[in-house]
Amino acid sequence: MSKSGPAADAKPVDKDAALRKDIIRTIKGPITERVAAMVPALASSPEPYSVVISSPELLYACIQLFRTKREIFQDLLVDEAGGPVTEDTSALRCGRNIEQIISMVVRSGAKAYSEKRFAPQQSGTQQLKPETRGLLDKLMALVGAKWGGESEKGPSKPGVNSAADKFYAAIKDNLDFDWQVPLIPYFAELPVKLIIEMGRGVTTLRSPEGIAALADIGRHSMESARRILSDGMMREMLDTQPLAAKGVAFLGKERYEFLHGTVYEKMGDKFWEMCVDCDRLEAMETQNAKDLEQMANHLHIISAETINQVVHYIQFNQIPVFLDIARDKLGDEKFTEIFGVPGKKKLIKTFCEKIKATKVDPADPVGDLAKKLPDVFGAYLRAPKDFEKGL
Repeated sequence: MSKSGPAADAKPVDKDAALRKDIIRTIKGPITERVAAMVPALASSPEPYSVVISSPELLYACIQLFRTKREIFQDLLVDEAGGPVTEDTSALRCGRNIEQIISMVVRSGAKAYSEKRFAPQQSGTQQLKPETRGLLDKLMALVGAKWGGESEKGPSKPGVNSAADKFYAAIKDNLDFDWQVPLIPYFAELPVKLIIEMGRGVTTLRSPEGIAALADIGRHSMESARRILSDGMMREMLDTQPLAAKGVAFLGKERYEFLHGTVYEKMGDKFWEMCVDCDRLEAMETQNAKDLEQMANHLHIISAETINQVVHYIQFNQIPVFLDIARDKLGDEKFTEIFGVPGKKKLIKTFCEKIKATKVDPADPVGDLAKKLPDVFGAYLRAPKDFEKGL
């Protein structure tokens, strides 16, 4: 015979759900109150939590305030025994640590922002600073013009209907860190299809420019986007010089690996600056590894025309001497003006022809050329027009 009564009918207590509610109450209550007390603009708001959680800029600022003024919140940061918790990875009384709670807040911020961003009659982007607004407009234009309409946004899931729901469902499991908060507006403009396909790779990019570059690559080829995100060095490119993404996609896997193996060790981060210009990369495709190694210190500056003319006219072992002395004697600005992008094609050829015609000691062709080159560049600096005419 089965038992009946209140004890038998009661539903089991979901301890985790209860702890989550307690965390949320604490954040919305005492933590928000103390933050608002330090920020006059929030102190006068009837709903400071709602204002902060839907504004990525404000939310990020408040998280940093929490981190830098931790003593103000210390009485709330205690373990199960009531002792103070000072490490972000140590468990609090609620069972979670600071890192886990910040992850909750980041996800809540993404949800609140997306609901405001995709609301029918308003845009959550209006709170952003002018410089942020400009970058965001560029990304919105890129996605709107090149990815197409809502049909490109990705598949719907059961119970997921609105644009805000689709975005949040796609991204929520990949948001964990406070540094991601300022990037939420940029993530929100990406096609949901891209977020679903790329997963955590998207949310670990650290710059708006990198996010936009990935969107540009992904619209042409999801496979190229996957390849970039799976390669640690190419991810470095998206974070340090996202404009190089187009060049990397242009190269293809085989040629990229060849160039990376040939010159990256000598160039370091400047390798990505080299990849910004596709004409330069195209010129490099026809050169052998030894010639490119000789130019490695300058490949992020020199143009396709310079590469072609230098290889055509100047001996292999004289290439670094020519480029080093040219840059030293002309100075970075003038060197870039002549040999950089777009450069001065006629003058580049003139210099290379003069170097080829310079007689050098057969016993020491490199050393002798190094002695004579300063006079060549000196002649140009003294009378640029006469030099170009071959006088």
